[in-house]
Amino acid sequence: MTRFASLLLTLDGSPEAAKGAGCALWLAETLGATLHVLHAAAQPLPGREALARLHAPGAQRAQVVLHQLAQNAESAVLDEIAAHDIDLVVMSARGKSASAGLDLSRRVGTVAQAVIERSPVPVLLLPVRYREALPWTSALAAMSGSNAADEALKTVTQLAGALQIKVTAVHVEDGPEAADSMPLGAYADAAYHEYPGRMEEMVERGLAACTCEESRRVDQVLLRRGDPAAVLLEQVARHASNVLALGWCGAIGAGRAPVLKRLLEEAECALLLVRKPHRSTARLKVGTEIDD
Repeated sequence: MTRFASLLLTLDGSPEAAKGAGCALWLAETLGATLHVLHAAAQPLPGREALARLHAPGAQRAQVVLHQLAQNAESAVLDEIAAHDIDLVVMSARGKSASAGLDLSRRVGTVAQAVIERSPVPVLLLPVRYREALPWTSALAAMSGSNAADEALKTVTQLAGALQIKVTAVHVEDGPEAADSMPLGAYADAAYHEYPGRMEEMVERGLAACTCEESRRVDQVLLRRGDPAAVLLEQVARHASNVLALGWCGAIGAGRAPVLKRLLEEAECALLLVRKPHRSTARLKVGTEIDD
């Protein structure tokens, strides 16, 4: 049985929110999962017309279950996660506010922000510049040495195993770009001599809960130097990655998560956000972390 048996897609009736429909349907079909579609509104839509009016007409399928709840959207999402043992939430970073041209300074809508900060399960967030490219063929995982990054590597590797796609793991050392950065295990420069062993430890921690078959989906482990957000965007483009997995602290307020904020502005791939409440005390602490 797949580790991702129950997915949740949130829709508010806007074309922007409906960007997640194609990805969520493809994931549900490929994983053999049940897709729960949530519409939180004071006035539920007529049953036969609901999915079409929510801009998700392709969701008329046996394993798609529509839930229309007359309650606050953020609470509805969190309640549905618990009620249906949701393994993964799929949602756009912005919904009606982006479609209406409101508050364009926001990288993420109020509902999406509340969900990514409070969700107990991973959230597949689609940025405003998201471009749908299905089926997926490649995933990228950002490593930082934190427990959350370990959890993100585990989650994306398990997902990649179910989807039969490859994963590239990359650690970014904050600083000037280095022309001699190279795959793990091939370091000739003395400046890198201590990194291979520590990076192997990070990978081992992240993959500890994965099966051997899942772990084999990780085909590259890279060390790169430079601005973390810029490097991650460059690596997404280089590897044609459909999803970028990030471990983060779960707070996106003022002064927090600068890398995530830039990715929300510029990334064209899906962002898989994974939280972990507690951090390890033993860690490789170099560069700017994803979640600080």
